[in-house]
Formats: sequence, structure tokens, C-alpha cells
Amino acid sequence: MRGAVAVLGGVAAIASVAPPVSLTWVALAVAVSVVWSVVFAWTVIQRGVRGWVVVVDIALTTALCLLQPWLVAPELRSGGASWVDGLTSMTIVIAHFAWRPRLAVPAGLVVALAHVVGAWQAGGALGTLGIHLLQIAATAALMTVLRRAAGVADDVLADLRATERAAAVMHARRADEREHKRRLHDTVLATLTTIGTDGATASTTALRTRAAADLAVVEGSIDVGEPDTDVDLRHQLRVVADRADIVVTADLVPCKVPVHVATAFAAAAAQALANTARHTRVTAARLSLTTDCTSVLVTVTDTGPGFDPRTIPHHRYGVREGIIGRMRTVDGTATVDSTPTGTTITLRWPAGSPDAP
Repeated sequence: MRGAVAVLGGVAAIASVAPPVSLTWVALAVAVSVVWSVVFAWTVIQRGVRGWVVVVDIALTTALCLLQPWLVAPELRSGGASWVDGLTSMTIVIAHFAWRPRLAVPAGLVVALAHVVGAWQAGGALGTLGIHLLQIAATAALMTVLRRAAGVADDVLADLRATERAAAVMHARRADEREHKRRLHDTVLATLTTIGTDGATASTTALRTRAAADLAVVEGSIDVGEPDTDVDLRHQLRVVADRADIVVTADLVPCKVPVHVATAFAAAAAQALANTARHTRVTAARLSLTTDCTSVLVTVTDTGPGFDPRTIPHHRYGVREGIIGRMRTVDGTATVDSTPTGTTITLRWPAGSPDAP
């Protein structure tokens, strides 16, 4: 706005030159005004509205106001039609943009007074004084309202950010709690269940090895790698198949996924195989891994008597959190299709795949 007023005002000033006004003086004043406008615009864009910029702008406009007898044609010295009048109004507005009313109002009054003195020296009317006083009052009132509204908006945004941060912390805490419970279910509770059903005795080497592995998982001593690292999923699924308590036929194709996704797939598949071994009478299951351009698919299939997923008690973590919940944490899906002749658990990543259930 400052640049536009300077350029358009300069063109009007040169075009309206008439005796006794000298073209040389007008051209010099216009050149100074335009050059300063360039400096003003560059400074404000690069560094914001600085105090010294406003002070220089006020000083330059004050000088131009006092030089009106040599810069403004007699015909334009009344009615606020001269190019100096435009600069005066713009400087008043700029002062209020940059400063609070306690500084901006006195600065505006200085500029308005300088304009009155210059117009009086040139023999012009003083009618623009009322216009400038009105501009000072209106701009001060408007900027006060805007600053107060901005302060309220800042407070609201600060509260919103604080609420969002609290919600994010709570979400992370709940997610960590769920993962901790999944690990307990998959490790310690599964081992204790095996002991309780006489599936292992305290003196067996396998039980001691399994308990040590459970302890390492619970204490977090197992490093799963960087979240963005890609690993071959079939290797982790092969380990799951080898550690299962039943015979697992694995049909796995090469497939690289982020390590946290591979960990979720492996844990969910291990839970599905553990459920098969624990809750059915079958001694074998099938584990398959397929992939295409859009999704990764892992299925665990058995020929057991099946069950109704809707009848699973809420406190049972195996299917609800150990499988479905774990896949959701990596933006994946898990579905359970169970009939009296068998159960198929389908794990898919990512969840947004076109064929995702």
C-alpha cells in the first residue's frame, strides 16, 4: 500500500505540475518518496514492521507536508486532492499498524499538524485537518479492536494446542498400555497357561528358555530396529512358524515391509497360532504370505471346530488386542472368518487397500 501510494502519487504530482511549482523540485521529492517506498517494502517483507522504519516514514512525510508550497499546485491545495495528502493518510495508518495508540496517536497528530502548517503556508484551506483527525481516531479504534480480538484468538489457540497435546499424550499412554498388555498376554500369560495345563514342567529346558525370552520382551531388551527400516517379512514369519506349539505349514513369498509392520504381522500371526494350539484339538495349521502392488496379506488357517468371534468375552485379549488391535496400530486390518469346519484369520497391510475387508 505504501509503495502504491508513492508511485501513483508521484505520477499525479508530475502530471499536475503548474507554476509556481517547479518540476525539478517535484521530481526530486517524488524520486525520494519512491526510493524510500522500495526500502520500506523490502524491510517490512524481510524483517517485519520495525520501529525505525515507521520513524523514517513519519519524518519523510512530515518534511513533504511542510514543503507543500513548493510541491503542490495551487489548484490542488484544498479538498485533500494532492499527492501529499495521500502520503499523509497512509503514514497515519502505518503508524497505527506498527504501534499501540499511545504512540501511534501522537505520531499521527504530528503528521497532521505538519500538513496543516504546510497547507497554511501555501495559502490552502485547512479542511483536510478534520479528515486526518477522523483517520487517527478511526484507525486507533479499529486496531485496538483487532488486537484484542487477536489476543482472544491466541488464547483460544493456545488452549486448543494444550488440549491436543494432552490428548496426544493420553493416546500415546493408552497405546503403550495396550502394547504392554499384548506383550504380557503373548508371553507371560501364555507361559503360565502352559504350566497350568501341565503342558510343561518347571524342570524342562524349553520352559526356562521360554521364560527367559518372555522376560526379555517384558523388560524391552529386544531391539526391533529402526521404525523406518525395511525387513523381509517371511523371515520373521518363519521364526513364528518354527516356535509354534503345533505343526505349521508355511507358504511364504519374499516381501519387504517396515520393521514395525513386520513386528505387528509376526506378533498377530503368533497369537493366531497360539489360539489354535490352545483352544482347538488340531495339531497343524497353515501360514501363508502373499503380496501384490497394493497390499501385504498374511493368513492363518486351521481345520478346528471354529467359534463365534462375537461371543469372545471383553476381558479376553487374544483376538481383540493381540490380533486385531495390534494390526490397527500399524494401519492394518485383521478379520476372523470362522465356521464349524475351520477358522481363517486374515491380516492385511495397509488398511486402505482396495480389497481390504
